[in-house]
Amino acid sequence: MKRANILVLVILITIILIACSNRRVIYTEGVFRGTGQGHHGEIVVEITTSQYRIKEIDIIEQQEVPVLSDIVYEKIPPKVIKKNSTDVDVVAGATLTSDGLLEAIEDALNKAKVKND
Repeated sequence: MKRANILVLVILITIILIACSNRRVIYTEGVFRGTGQGHHGEIVVEITTSQYRIKEIDIIEQQEVPVLSDIVYEKIPPKVIKKNSTDVDVVAGATLTSDGLLEAIEDALNKAKVKND
């Protein structure tokens, strides 16, 4: 019985430590530009960040086909802002455009992240 209680306690402590170890990303506040490769060319975005959040994503330049790109540009930026991460699902049927947009956002976020030396 003692062994079972100890095992449960160890598992519980492990779960708590994993949940608490999620580091918060710190950004430099401002506007940052990033680029990514879409299906038909380069995608350029500007993101606006606060210290801990992605506040806004603007598509500055792109050469994608409007029929496919419009839905990508409509759906992905709000998901990235809500999740505060580029770890979101791509739009089916427009994978290359979605990946290019996420690459551009990630490029801008890497420029915004505060570097820990």
